[in-house]
Amino acid sequence: MLWLPAAVLVIWTLICAAVYVGQERLIFHPASLPAGHTYDFDRPFEALRIEVEPGVELAALRFPATGAAAGADAARSPAAGRRAVLYLHGNAGHLQDWGWHAGLYVEAGYDFVVVDYRGYGTSDGRIESEPQLHSDVERVWMWMTERYAPGDVTLVGYSLGSALAARLACTREQLPGRLVLLAPFYSARDLARRAMPFVPMFLLRYPLRTDLVLRDCRLPVTIFHGRADRTVPFDQGRRLADLLGERARLVELPEAEHSNIAADPVFRRDMTELLARP
Repeated sequence: MLWLPAAVLVIWTLICAAVYVGQERLIFHPASLPAGHTYDFDRPFEALRIEVEPGVELAALRFPATGAAAGADAARSPAAGRRAVLYLHGNAGHLQDWGWHAGLYVEAGYDFVVVDYRGYGTSDGRIESEPQLHSDVERVWMWMTERYAPGDVTLVGYSLGSALAARLACTREQLPGRLVLLAPFYSARDLARRAMPFVPMFLLRYPLRTDLVLRDCRLPVTIFHGRADRTVPFDQGRRLADLLGERARLVELPEAEHSNIAADPVFRRDMTELLARP
């Protein structure tokens, strides 16, 4: 039996190595679309390409607010006073899946912009690091602020996108109008520690520390989280709300799971009321 500790050590080392090397496959689940894909939605929209570095463009969709003009020139100037939502989606799918979320926001009077990360849909490249992810969404934010006043933009992040939205919103000199987090996690490190307690956390290349960026955030934050969420448990959102104290509003969705927040009647009611505020 003297070989047993050595065998356990070898197996543990191999597992750790696999986790370190394969983190992108564990965390991100992109679905691709063929080049030139024609999107199909039941409301006006425009398909866009946003350059994040030379030779790398992300696919994006922009849905104009109900009754507003569509087209590339419709939101050219921040002085136009139009309001917008920048929606950072979760870790799976592509824009054809996520575009249907536009309805609630455009009917509330907001242009809706959603972007695919690298390797998702028809976006170029692939995700290689957390700093790269944050850099990409910062470029998207620059694109937004060339077309909308920062204070007229509501940042909405869902699941993975909540970590990106939190960092983006809380590190700007010019703050967005609102920050809304849907099914957010306290940190990816916290989730990983629960799922893989045997793996040293220094191996995690995507810690996504939502807790750290929110700690000093100057913005009030609205958090929506489903009680029945088994992917990102409700206590993750509650802990973020506790961390923020009076700066947070936690909306508990008694029936919602992780993937159906957008269809939850409590979410739709409260989000519509939130968007109606100045």
